Amino acid sequence: MPKQRLVFILISLFLFSCTSKQEKNAIAQKSMQTAQVVKPCIDSLPNTFLDIPVDGFWVREKEAGRRDNLQRIFKTLKLDKHQLAQFLSETKDYADLSNIKPRQKYFTITKETDSSSVLHYLVFKLSDFEYIIANCTDTTKVPVQNVEIAAQIAKKKKKSKKIKEVLYKPLHLTFYEKKIDTVEIRFAAVIQKSAAKTLKENKIDYKVLEQINKAYDSKFDLNKLRKGDTLQFIYNQLSVNGKFLDNGHVEAVCCKTKKRAYYAVDYFIKDDSSFQYSDEHGKYLKKSFLKSPISKGGSIVSRYNLNRFHPILKVEKAHLGTDFAAPTGTPIIATSSGVVIACEFRQNNGNYVKIKHDSKYETQYLHMSRFARGIRNGVRVQQGQVIGYVGSTGLATGPHVCYRFWKCGQQVDPLKEKLNTIKQISKQEMSHYVQFFASIKSILDKIRLV
Repeated sequence: MPKQRLVFILISLFLFSCTSKQEKNAIAQKSMQTAQVVKPCIDSLPNTFLDIPVDGFWVREKEAGRRDNLQRIFKTLKLDKHQLAQFLSETKDYADLSNIKPRQKYFTITKETDSSSVLHYLVFKLSDFEYIIANCTDTTKVPVQNVEIAAQIAKKKKKSKKIKEVLYKPLHLTFYEKKIDTVEIRFAAVIQKSAAKTLKENKIDYKVLEQINKAYDSKFDLNKLRKGDTLQFIYNQLSVNGKFLDNGHVEAVCCKTKKRAYYAVDYFIKDDSSFQYSDEHGKYLKKSFLKSPISKGGSIVSRYNLNRFHPILKVEKAHLGTDFAAPTGTPIIATSSGVVIACEFRQNNGNYVKIKHDSKYETQYLHMSRFARGIRNGVRVQQGQVIGYVGSTGLATGPHVCYRFWKCGQQVDPLKEKLNTIKQISKQEMSHYVQFFASIKSILDKIRLV
């Protein structure tokens, strides 16, 4: 009997120890599962985030998943379809977020309590220095301005006298740019093997060489520099919070060969309200106008025609532009430097941009799907700069850009104009340019050779 009791006690102790181990493992697994769902707080240490006071708030950085879209993100954050429609409408000039890509970064700024999490801001990152901020704190309600809803209300009027106006809480949207720091870089070297190898040995981005060649616009090619030739230039480096962002503008460059010196100096032309690269004689290095507003590809599908039959209106109507067809989203470029005097939507023109180049010429670009970032009234643009993207907004049968050309206030056919001439700085401004060029040349010559 004592032996049986002893065996029973041993078995009981063994079973108890197994049970306690299982319980401990279960508790450990449970704690691990709990730890996995805890949401980390990102950027919670600073008192501000993109100039938003976040003391006492949670700032979380997130990425869009492979199956995510803007509608799903808004639904998860408890933002309704009217707020989504407002967001898409008011941000289309800056970015197309209707089809966000996987790993698109966005931030939520919330006020946390034990029982709730209230969204105050939703932020989408467009680049290292550009953000769209949606303030979600407005509690007032405004009527929905939507064509479809207006049509539904009009339909209900016939059936019933009682019409419920559709209201929603609006988002307050802002486009935020971080401060970009500009540092001027001065460089001069005697070529030993080639310009490309010289830049590489001195840890200068190869893209700077490409920018210099664009400044010369085929008047000189840096690849032609040989051993013993000299390369001098001044350009800008852009950074955000000390982090390199991009190579900025090439201000001046000189390539000295055994035969002669080739200069490209960036100079502001008052008549054109634009900067132009010019040589030592004040002659522009770039042609007056590019032949096409499409950067790559594109074909003419309809020319300037005073008696064209309109494909949509079905009437004979003058076509005062030249249509270049290209896939939706193809970049549209400014054919010459100038100032944007219109950047808006019109029923017939769709999204369009108009540029004033000088006292004589203006150009217009119609039916864009959206404008390029930063393009708005009063902005200076350079020849070849992207100003928008091909679309079919307004009266259009398919994706294309209608390119319109003004000469002395009258629309003309650009294909019949002699526009590939090289311009010269005016006689009235030449004396100022001579002084400006002398000062730039002096700076270039004083750069220490590496």
